[in-house]
Amino acid sequence: MNHSIHQVDAKRVFAFIFAAVLVSIGLRPAGSQDAATGASGADAAAAVEVNADASATIESEKSDSDEIEDPPYTPKTVAELQKLLSPIQFKVTQNEETETAFRNKYWDNKKEGLYRCIVCGQALFTSETKFKSGTGWPSFYDPISKERIGMKVDFRLIYPRQEVHCSRCEAHLGHVFNDGPKDKTGKRYCLNSAALQFEEATEKSKSAPDKKR
Repeated sequence: MNHSIHQVDAKRVFAFIFAAVLVSIGLRPAGSQDAATGASGADAAAAVEVNADASATIESEKSDSDEIEDPPYTPKTVAELQKLLSPIQFKVTQNEETETAFRNKYWDNKKEGLYRCIVCGQALFTSETKFKSGTGWPSFYDPISKERIGMKVDFRLIYPRQEVHCSRCEAHLGHVFNDGPKDKTGKRYCLNSAALQFEEATEKSKSAPDKKR
């Protein structure tokens, strides 16, 4: 009788040790392993979906900008620019001067179309983001894409300002301020008409669905 009891106890001890070994080497019941694998797979799928959405958004923004064709441009010398541009266009784009408010070409322009750089022809802003700022200069709350403009700090006045220029030829365009439409970007790109060339939209482009830029 005692001998049988000892055999049973020995089996229990062996079973306990075996179970402890399994736990120590990281083995788990098949059910829990499948559940963990399923959760991991779900997380991976969710990550792929988020990345796909982000990529789609980026590609959409690129495609909107890429649909706009820009003319080829070869950098010009100062002498060539003086012949190409009017005196006020040269002063604004090359010397960073500012034209007179309310006495410039596009401050009250309400036509649909593109605003290109007067120097190189690169498309910069559209009429879709133009708004009435009351300043007397053409104002926009967003460029076509951030890649089409450049910015730097301007210390020409007592206080620093954010200067805006064309990213392709570096022609001075104007300045950007933080008092634009709050329901949009909150930015006001205050530009000189002399730095811009307006290209009116064709009937075909006017009838096309509006695109978010």
